[in-house]
Amino acid sequence: MTSRRFQKQRRAFQRLRHTLRTDAELRAEVELALHKVLGSYPTKIRENRFVVGGVVEVILVAAFRAAGLPAADVGPREARVDIELQDGGGFSVKGHFGGSSDIRMINVLGESAGAAWEEPTLFVMSGLGIGYADPDLVSVEYDEMVKRHRDAVAVRASRIKRWFRANADWVIECVVPERSPPSEDSRLASREIAHAILESTPRLKQALEDGT
Repeated sequence: MTSRRFQKQRRAFQRLRHTLRTDAELRAEVELALHKVLGSYPTKIRENRFVVGGVVEVILVAAFRAAGLPAADVGPREARVDIELQDGGGFSVKGHFGGSSDIRMINVLGESAGAAWEEPTLFVMSGLGIGYADPDLVSVEYDEMVKRHRDAVAVRASRIKRWFRANADWVIECVVPERSPPSEDSRLASREIAHAILESTPRLKQALEDGT
């Protein structure tokens, strides 16, 4: 591929890949962090999906910094970029933790009918690891890989996984757990936040605890 528009992101990914392949301790920490968030906040609970997505972005920001690549968490203020590198390159981050569902890349309600996947993307995928792809890198298979829904542009999970398995240089092999069903130990972000807030309102806190 001769396109140079994503060279900064590709070089950064390869540096991160080299670091995590050669630094077993750091790779284990990344795997542990992913295991903890996915184990604690099951994404089968709908609201947890947004929380897990945000946490995964922060984990990757930390991994880039640990690899010597200054990176910023810009997801809360940017529409399509979640991680920004010091030199101006950026990444979108998408997680896929099981099943065959499409990976929503862009919500297109209210956007142009020509909206398309245009961002270099880090795919955190169970059964694979952390993959990097951009529209130029997958251009030969783009039309088969990308699907337009009424309200979103999506990537077919099975297609992008197949591409990564055929292009292992763009994959950081690490353990990303499958999403687990909710259990007695599962945590719900909104309830944790609510209980933390109620610590400053003693009557409300006591009423909630008393069930009255």
